[in-house]
Amino acid sequence: MGSETSSENSKTKEADFHGAAILNEDGTEIPITEDMVQDACEKLDSEKPDTSKPD
Repeated sequence: MGSETSSENSKTKEADFHGAAILNEDGTEIPITEDMVQDACEKLDSEKPDTSKPD
């Protein structure tokens, strides 16, 4: 107890995304990471139309 380093704690936090995973074509599970979610959200935000300007 208390012997874990902060890098070990952060690895555990990143790896545990409530068991969410993507299956690739070979059937291999690829864990979904926080970075993957953030990248997807940023991509969606950059692609959404600007609704602040009237047509």
